[in-house]
Amino acid sequence: MLQILPPHPALRPFVKAYWYLHVRHTMPLVSLPIAPIPETALYFYPKDKLSVNYLDNSTHKIPDNIIIGQSTFRHNLLIPSNYIMFKVLLQPSGFFRLFGIPMTLFAGSYEEINLVLGNEIKEIRERIENAATFGEMVNITEGFLLRKIVDYKVEKHAIDAVLEQSNFYHFSLDQLAQDACLSRRQFERKFLERTGVSPKFYSRILRFNQAMKLKQKAPQLSWMHIAYDCGYFDHNHLLRDFKQFTGAVPSGFDFEKAVIY
Repeated sequence: MLQILPPHPALRPFVKAYWYLHVRHTMPLVSLPIAPIPETALYFYPKDKLSVNYLDNSTHKIPDNIIIGQSTFRHNLLIPSNYIMFKVLLQPSGFFRLFGIPMTLFAGSYEEINLVLGNEIKEIRERIENAATFGEMVNITEGFLLRKIVDYKVEKHAIDAVLEQSNFYHFSLDQLAQDACLSRRQFERKFLERTGVSPKFYSRILRFNQAMKLKQKAPQLSWMHIAYDCGYFDHNHLLRDFKQFTGAVPSGFDFEKAVIY
């Protein structure tokens, strides 16, 4: 069962929430498809380690602590028999503001957190691995993050509030730049270093994710209906995004097993 806890009030400009999931099963591995989701997160895997299968059929073992940038393509999670996921779900510009490291380094990929932030993470990882409860994992992580916000690297800017809008994809680039009090060129540069992708690409991922959530929640809806509800130009526009982001057509995608949120 998935558990979610909110961050300490002082961390809300940087962290959205903490997630905890413990899965046990008797199969060697369970494969779950996951399409691009608009998020950046820190992940810790205290028990059996996760593997990922990509569309080229390559499979990679995932380290037990990673930072994941904005995903840009579909992959399959291979869930082991005793799987624990502890996730620090970040605000869109949370990691960049805390550490001053451009998210372009992690777009469509991942890296071990300790290789990015240093040896302090090794101790945090070991304490999380030995923690008895989700709450204890959160307390360990918040102790680390609360120390970091004392001297965070990048001041809050109007663009950060623009980024956090759930209906971001409804607005033109010119309108978003105006709301952020920036020229279009300045907006694109600041956006890229915060998210790792362009505003246009991020908007497409947000809209596509909304369409996928709607289809999973109401499978009886036609793709034409979903395209209209999510603001696509037409049905074919949505299908083009579907093929790019999942590598499949809708009839070939397993919505029952898919990770969509």
